[in-house]
Amino acid sequence: MKKIVTLFFLLASLNLAAQETLEVKRVSLDSLVSFLNKEFPQDFYSVRYEEEQATFSVRASRDEFLKQAFEALRLKGYRVSSYGNARFILHGKTVFTDLPTGYFDSQGAANDGSLDQYLSEQSAIATFQNKVYEIGDPGAKTSGSAYLSGHVRDVSSGEPLSGVSVYDEKSGIYTVTDADGFYRVAIPVGDSHLSLSGYSLEDLHLTLKIWDDGSLDVVMKEKVTALTGSVVSADAVSRHRDAKMGIERVRMDVIKKIPTAFGEGDIIKAVLTLPGVKSVGEASGGFNVRGGSTDQNLILFNDGVIYNPTHLFGIFSAFNSDVISEVELYKSTIPAEFGGRISSVLDVRGREGNSKKISGSLGVGLLTGHFHLEGPIVKDRTTFIIGGRTTYSNWLLNLMPENSNYHGGKASFSDVNASVTHKINAANSIQASAYWSRDGFSFDRDTSFRYSNLNAALKWRSRLGSRLNLIATAGYDSYGATFTNDFNEWSGYAINTAIKDVFAKATFRYAVSDAHNISFGLSAMMYALEPGAIEGLNGNTYIMPRKLDTQKAVEPALFISDSWNVTPKLVLEGGVRLGSLVALEPVKFYAYPEVRISGKYSFLDNLSVKAGFNTMSQYIHLITNTSSISPIDTWQLSNARIRPQTGWQAAAGLYWTIGGSLDLSLEPYYKQMEHYLDYKSGAMLMMNENLADDLVETNGKAYGIEFMAKKTSGKLTGWVSYTYARTQLRETQDRGVETINGGDWYNAPHDKPHEVKLVGNYKFTHRYSLSVNLDYSTGRPVTLPVGYYYYGGGKRLAYSSRNNYRIPDYFRLDLAMNIEPGHYLRQLTHMSWTIGVYNVTGRKNAYSVFYSADEAGNISGKMLSVFAYPIPYVNLNLKF
Repeated sequence: MKKIVTLFFLLASLNLAAQETLEVKRVSLDSLVSFLNKEFPQDFYSVRYEEEQATFSVRASRDEFLKQAFEALRLKGYRVSSYGNARFILHGKTVFTDLPTGYFDSQGAANDGSLDQYLSEQSAIATFQNKVYEIGDPGAKTSGSAYLSGHVRDVSSGEPLSGVSVYDEKSGIYTVTDADGFYRVAIPVGDSHLSLSGYSLEDLHLTLKIWDDGSLDVVMKEKVTALTGSVVSADAVSRHRDAKMGIERVRMDVIKKIPTAFGEGDIIKAVLTLPGVKSVGEASGGFNVRGGSTDQNLILFNDGVIYNPTHLFGIFSAFNSDVISEVELYKSTIPAEFGGRISSVLDVRGREGNSKKISGSLGVGLLTGHFHLEGPIVKDRTTFIIGGRTTYSNWLLNLMPENSNYHGGKASFSDVNASVTHKINAANSIQASAYWSRDGFSFDRDTSFRYSNLNAALKWRSRLGSRLNLIATAGYDSYGATFTNDFNEWSGYAINTAIKDVFAKATFRYAVSDAHNISFGLSAMMYALEPGAIEGLNGNTYIMPRKLDTQKAVEPALFISDSWNVTPKLVLEGGVRLGSLVALEPVKFYAYPEVRISGKYSFLDNLSVKAGFNTMSQYIHLITNTSSISPIDTWQLSNARIRPQTGWQAAAGLYWTIGGSLDLSLEPYYKQMEHYLDYKSGAMLMMNENLADDLVETNGKAYGIEFMAKKTSGKLTGWVSYTYARTQLRETQDRGVETINGGDWYNAPHDKPHEVKLVGNYKFTHRYSLSVNLDYSTGRPVTLPVGYYYYGGGKRLAYSSRNNYRIPDYFRLDLAMNIEPGHYLRQLTHMSWTIGVYNVTGRKNAYSVFYSADEAGNISGKMLSVFAYPIPYVNLNLKF
C-alpha cells in the first residue's frame, strides 16, 4: 500500500510539472538562450549576425515549451541543430554532425564534387578548417616553393569573390583574388597555414601539406558574430601590401545606400563622392579625375567601352546596380593592360548570377523602375543574369509651369543587361554578356535628342597551368546620337552621329618565381566613326542631305608588367605599354611607349608609403563647347592634323590603418597634359568638314593633394575627404590677338580648388540605418561679360579673360533612411524601403550664369539651378 501511495504522488507531481506554464515576453535571443539553459537540461548555444534585434514571445506548458520556442525561432529565420546533448541555434544555418564522403581523402580541393553535394546554400561550414589538404604529388621531389592557385566563391550563390586576401602565415607571402575570384600564390614546400579574409566574410584558416604545384578552390560564407557582438574583421594589413596607389574600390552595398536625386543606386554618383573626382555640376554627364576632362576617362563595362555613362543628361547612371559585382577606379597607378585614355580607368564588372537557385529583385521609385533575375541553367555549371530599367518621368514634366520650357516635354530611358556564364571544366569558363541603352528627351516642341549605347562581349578564362592563366575577350561597342530640330516644315532637320568599334584583348598572367609575377598581352580596337550626317525631315525642306567622311583607324597595343616582392616590406611594380594608332584614309601612324612604375615600403604592418609614375596617350577626342558630355558632342579620331593627347602623372601617398577599421590616406600628385583640344571663339563644332581649323591645341597642368579618412566597420561606417586641386590650360599656338587669354595660363572649365565630401551610414539596428551625403566645392570658372561697346550701329558685349570668374560655391546635403527586410526570412519576398531627401537645405546651386537683355536693352545676369528645392523620394525594393 505504501508503494502505491508513493507511486501515486510521483505521477501526480510529474503531471503537475507537465502542466506548469512557462512564458517569456519580447526577450532577445540572448535572454531566450539563458532561459532555456536554466529551465532545461540540454546545453543551448547561439551564434547570430551582428546587430540583430529579433525578439521572442513564447507561452506554453513545460512539455510544449521547447517545441513552441523552436517554432518561434524558425519563423524568424533560425534553425536548431543537435549534437549530443547540445543544441545549436543559428541564423539560417545548420551545424553538420556527420562528415561528408571524401573528408578523409588525402588530396582534393576544398570544393570538390562531394563537397558540393554536402554543402547546401545554407551550410554553416564553407570549407573544413580542421582538415589537412595535400597539394600536389607526394612523389614529387620539389624543393623551395610550389604554386597554389584556385578560385574563391560564395558558398550560397557560387559567384566569384574578388578582393579576398590570401595569406600564408608561415612565409608571410600574400596575394588578393582578382575580379574573377582567382588567386595564385607561391608557398614554401611543406606544412603551411593559409588564411583567407574579405569584407563581410568569415575568416578562413586552412592547413595545407604542399608537395608540388596544385590547385585549391575555396568557398567562403558570410560573416556571423557571437552573442557578445564582436566582429571578425578582414585583414586590414592587406591594404599595405600592394604597391598600387590611387585605386578606389566601392562596394555595391555602399553604392545603394548613398542618397541620390531620386533614390536610385547610382555608380557614377558614388564615384563622385571619392576624393579627386569632380563634376561641373548637377545633371552633368561624365566626371573629371585629377584635372582631366570627361573624355579622358576610360569607362569599361565587362571590357566594353561605354562612351556615354549617364541617362538624361547625367541625372541617372547608365549602370543597373542590381547586376554589378564590383567597381574599381584607377586614378594614378593604372595597370599596363589599360590604355587609350590619359586620366583614369573606371572598370565596372557585371555579376555572373546565382549558380544555386533562381532569385531576383524588383524596384519602384518616383521616376524609375528596375528588375533583375538570375539563377542556374545547369546547377553549378551554367548561370544567367538579366536586368533592366526604365523611367516614367513625363508626369513630372507635365506638372511644370506652362510658361516654362519643360512643360509638356518628354524624357525617357531604358537599359537592359544580360549575361550567361558556362563552366566548361575546372580550368575553363566562358561568359557572354550584352548591354543596351536608349535615351530620348525633348524639352520644347521643336527640338529633341536621342542617343543609345550597345555593347556585346565574349570572355574566355583559362587556367593553363599552375603558373599561367589567360583571360581573352572579344566584343563590339557602338554609340549613336541624333539631334532633331523641327521648327517648321522648310527648315526641319536631323543630325546623326555614331561611333562603332570591334575589340579583342588577351591577358596572360605568369608566376615566374616567388618574387616575380608577370602580366603580358596584346589588344586591338578597330574604329569606324561617323562624325555627322544631316537630312531634312520632310519633302518641303530646303535642307540638303550631307554626310561627313567616315573616319577609320586601328589601335593596337602590346603590354607587359612585373610585380616584384623585393622583401616583405618593399614591393616594386613596373610596366610598359606600347600604344599606337593607324589612321586610315588618309594613312597616319602614331606610336607612344607608356611607362607605369610604382612602389611601396611598409614601416609597420599598418603604416606604409607609396609612389608612382605613369605616362599615357589617347587617340580619340570629345570635341565639345560644354563642360560635360552631351548628345550633340562630336567624337574625333587622331589624324594627320589632330595629334594624340599625351600626359604623365607623378604621385605619392602615406597610408595608416588604426585599429584595423580606420584608414587614413594622404596623396599629393602632379600631372601634365599635351595636345589637349580646345575650340576657337565662335567655332562651329557640328557638321564641320574642316573641324581641325576651328580647334586649338593646349597644354595642361594639374596638381593637388587628397586626404581621406575611411571607417570600415562598426555601427558607423563611411568616409570624409578634403581635396585641394588646380587645373589650368594654355594655348600652344601664337594666333596674335586671337590667342586664348593672350597665351597665358587659364582655368580649365572643371577647375574647382577646394572640395569637402562626407559619406556616412549609421546602423541603428539590423533593419534601420541612416545615410548622409555632404558635398561642398568651390564654384567652377566661367567667362563673363565685363562691359560693352558699340560697333556697326549696335551694342556689343566685351568678355573677360577665359574662365576668369567663378559661379557661387556649391553645397548640398542629402539624407536617407534605409529600412531592410524583417527577420521572417522564409517568406517568398523580402521588402526594403529607402526614404530620403536630396538637397535637404534647398540651396539653389548655380549650374551656369547667363545674361539677357530686357525690352529696354538693359542687360542683366541670371543663374540657372537644376535642383533648386529639396527633392523627397521613396523607393520600394522586393527581393525573391
